[in-house]
Amino acid sequence: MLGSDMVAELERRGHEVDAPSSKELDITDPESVAALALSRGKYDWCINCAAYTAVDKAETEVQQATELNVIGPGYLANACSMAGIKLIHISTDFVFDGEATTPYKPNAPTHPLGVYGRTKREGEEAVLAASSNALIVRTSWLYGPNGKSFPRTMIAAWLAGKPLRVVSDQTGCPTYTADLARVLVDMIELNAIPAIYHACGPDVTTWYDFAIQAIEAYRDAHSIDRPVEITPIPTEAYPTPAKRPKYSVLDPSTLWALSIQPMHPLANAARDFISRSPDS
Repeated sequence: MLGSDMVAELERRGHEVDAPSSKELDITDPESVAALALSRGKYDWCINCAAYTAVDKAETEVQQATELNVIGPGYLANACSMAGIKLIHISTDFVFDGEATTPYKPNAPTHPLGVYGRTKREGEEAVLAASSNALIVRTSWLYGPNGKSFPRTMIAAWLAGKPLRVVSDQTGCPTYTADLARVLVDMIELNAIPAIYHACGPDVTTWYDFAIQAIEAYRDAHSIDRPVEITPIPTEAYPTPAKRPKYSVLDPSTLWALSIQPMHPLANAARDFISRSPDS
């Protein structure tokens, strides 16, 4: 989902890009990653868009999540360090427990609630331990036209006439992949220093409001004369295997201090998402 927009943005801005598939570069296989360590002078940057992101499945697929989110990034960071390549590793708001009442700064203490968040935090630690030339970029509630995402699921359910009940007491910042890709390329072109950064959309909202905005954007784009009816529910009414943070708003101010422009408002990003979605 993010990788496809990263390739498009990098190429649009004139960068040479290699984008191997997971079959071509398996980050959990040290032999596969070893070739990167021998590529000194060939690459300037590596952006790791590989991850295990099935939050609920991670509770039972601990080994798979650990391999992709911890072991693989550690291999990658080590290879990049040996080759003199700067690494951008993508992480998540789920490293936090959601007990805060103000946006999380990059140096805020982490306390993940589930396996997914724990493995992503351990992945950060593995990357920073293996390379002094790595940047960690945490993002949140990522959605884009390529791959599965929350708004696509909501739109499909609404089109099918299914009754929609969406959690309204979890708060975060939806982040559009095209916007995040632009920010990441900005960081590359500004040669941002190794550190932990937060990069997310500017709107603080709930899953309930996010669903409404996504469906309304689709309805308006297709001139569908039908109301958007969603029932807001508390987290307790929609139990899941993994516990999620109630509040995972990220503070991206250190990123904007680099003179990088903030991302588009959710309403604008949702319209672009609809226009680019293959099934829209």
